[in-house]
Amino acid sequence: MLIKKTLKLLPAQLLSPLAQFASILIWTHIASSETIGIATLISGQQELIRTILLGWWSQYALRFIGEAQGNSKIFQSTSNTVLVFSGIAQAISGLMLLRTFVVEEPDFLLAMSVILFVILRCINQHNVNIAAARGFTLDYNVLSIAGPVFGLGIGVILLSHGDNPAYPLLGYAMGEALGLIYSLMRNKTGWVGWQIDRSILKQAFTYSLPLIISGALAWSAGNLSRYIIDHQLGVAAAGDYAVGFGLGQRAAALAAMLVTAAGLPLAIRRMQESGISVAMQQLGDNCALLLATMLPCLVGLYLVSPDLVQLGVAKKFQTVTLEILPWALLSGGLYSFIYNYLNHYFLVTKNTRPLILVDGSLALLTLALSFPLIHYLGLVGGVLSMVLAGICVVIALMVYLLGQRELRFPIKDASKVVIATLVMALVIFLKPELKDIKLNLAGNILLGMLVYAAVLAFAYRSRLQHYFGQK
Repeated sequence: MLIKKTLKLLPAQLLSPLAQFASILIWTHIASSETIGIATLISGQQELIRTILLGWWSQYALRFIGEAQGNSKIFQSTSNTVLVFSGIAQAISGLMLLRTFVVEEPDFLLAMSVILFVILRCINQHNVNIAAARGFTLDYNVLSIAGPVFGLGIGVILLSHGDNPAYPLLGYAMGEALGLIYSLMRNKTGWVGWQIDRSILKQAFTYSLPLIISGALAWSAGNLSRYIIDHQLGVAAAGDYAVGFGLGQRAAALAAMLVTAAGLPLAIRRMQESGISVAMQQLGDNCALLLATMLPCLVGLYLVSPDLVQLGVAKKFQTVTLEILPWALLSGGLYSFIYNYLNHYFLVTKNTRPLILVDGSLALLTLALSFPLIHYLGLVGGVLSMVLAGICVVIALMVYLLGQRELRFPIKDASKVVIATLVMALVIFLKPELKDIKLNLAGNILLGMLVYAAVLAFAYRSRLQHYFGQK
């Protein structure tokens, strides 16, 4: 069921993060460090704005919309009002954060780009969650792809006419606008009214208030280092940092999102239909698939990074990218494991308050470590602080959750994945290096994929024989 559901969502889970990964590579060739720095800092602020002003409602919808099918019109009416007031607050917050932390005196184009980008992306991301909760595969794929893919293309066209930080944001806003138009066309019953149901809002706040706090803290853990670098070393340094950091983080997100978009809604459904034991088994299966996708991706990217960076990243960014990327891959993997497996336990069991402690620990550790590490190690110190914080929190959470005897960690599956990954890495390491860098990169990627798939297929040969025997 999980693999079948994952395959249905594969277009969105592959193209969306892949476009975000590619955007970093493309921008290094057509934009300055300052433009990359400003655009990525604003993009980070949008995530914070969404978490605080709309993420609470999206999380509630994702968790409870399946239980409110009989009151769908009331829910939709309440949602309409929430989206309108949230949009106004998002616009104001976006401008305030822009002027306070990024550009003191933004021009009109940059200000309007920020407003449009923040509002449209927040609404579209909410609609993505609604589509996931309702099992609307086509809507989920289209809405997930619209902003990152079409927006990247539009932004690149605009950047080709000049180096302006407003252009990539305006491109993404236009891509998200296409997604919103699609939503309005598909959801013909969406404008059912503007009446607010107070009982729904009360339930949403009760469930989501801890998620607002933990979400803001999670954002801090993932973004503080960028803003500290911007403050201490300048926006150009933040742009240089964003390249290596963004590649590592988005590679982990790409690997994780390939499988987790289907996993969490499925675990929630199992909890609603069959109880905690079946839901925990589903989380264990989710974890196995997460590791099977993420580990080879991150290790493989690290092994091919010299060739990939030389080919894909503009020369002026290559040295600092190679320094940051290994640690960014590791931190991205640790954070993905936390947010796409360990934290799902609390979401499925409706016990969201401990997430404040989890995300608060990540944020405080990152903050405490960032200042001295950035001071002594420069840009590498920023991402290294996240690695150390992630290791501490993963260990603490694993000890606690496994001690509860409810969460199940797939030890056998994880062992098979680790062995297959190690064999893949060894083969790539021992392969003779080809003189042509493009052929060498392609050969390493293809060989790694084949070896990993072959070892994993051997490890699961009995299950595969059973599966194909039923066909």
